[in-house]
Amino acid sequence: MNPQQENTAHSLYALYETLPNDVQKSFLEELVQKKYAEIKALAFPDSTSHEKRNTVILGVMEDAFTIPDNFDEPLSEDIINEFYSHKI
Repeated sequence: MNPQQENTAHSLYALYETLPNDVQKSFLEELVQKKYAEIKALAFPDSTSHEKRNTVILGVMEDAFTIPDNFDEPLSEDIINEFYSHKI
């Protein structure tokens, strides 16, 4: 650790010590959670995480749009050419 990092670390610790006990406790809990997640990701990079994720609500777009009957039909040549043009 270089001297600047040591001074920064010391300053942060000095600031930490001035915080009320409940704030110190909350800070340490959050720090431990974040470090645990980092260590877990390093130790088990391919494992499926059981952390909370955004909830998927099935059917939220129900009846919001309809698929046309000709959906599976080939596109016209004009529409296909638009995919390959450089004009916006």
